[in-house]
Amino acid sequence: MLNYIKFATYQFIGFSLAMPKLIKFKKSPEKFSSIEKFSVLNNQAKKSLDFINIKLTVLGKDKIPKEPVLFVMNHASMLDSFILMASVDRPIGCLIADEPIWKNMPIIKDWANIIKCIYINRSNNREGIKSILEASKNILSGHSMAVFPEGDLTWIKDPNAIVSDFRNGALKIAYKANCPIVPLVIKNSRDIYEGFEPIGKIHSHPVEVEFLDPIYDHIKNSKLKSTHLSNDIKNKMIDKIKDFRNK
Repeated sequence: MLNYIKFATYQFIGFSLAMPKLIKFKKSPEKFSSIEKFSVLNNQAKKSLDFINIKLTVLGKDKIPKEPVLFVMNHASMLDSFILMASVDRPIGCLIADEPIWKNMPIIKDWANIIKCIYINRSNNREGIKSILEASKNILSGHSMAVFPEGDLTWIKDPNAIVSDFRNGALKIAYKANCPIVPLVIKNSRDIYEGFEPIGKIHSHPVEVEFLDPIYDHIKNSKLKSTHLSNDIKNKMIDKIKDFRNK
């Protein structure tokens, strides 16, 4: 529990010190670049993981296209959002479950808006489609987006899965934006956090993140079913995680 207390304390201190910047970003957003805004969260995520002795190794950054993309990641831990923010060196927005605990969290909700995160209603298809269209518009305007297509923690959906099935429509953002998909595999994060609520036990273990080759199949063939592409990406992620475990 000590690691969690350290982690939570660091969030309080870090975001408190960043309040002057947050106020400036909210007051005059047009005066600051997306890089300036995102760098605050990128630095906070990196330092947070360092503070609790989670060593992050990032592979394959050279594979990321310069153009805006949709990042898709597996989701095994409550700390995956910090791992994502620490691994990506460009501004990104994320799709977040439209749940009160995330949507109404003080300060965090303001930062989420600043970096163009979008809340998605997973129980209302019509509202979900609106969120997908909004995310695709962000990409078309030059702002990359990220999504955890499983829609929940892997082991909550399927205790025996390495990566669980993707939700329908998770990749539709890339179809609508006509942009590349970059799979990002997070390895070993399941062991660093016990629980699926904001409060849990944190363990200091190394985590490896790997960016895979960008995918253009849906651009070359617009009739390619997203379910087929989802299964292909999921299987690539599983293979990478298996390779990591067999080292």
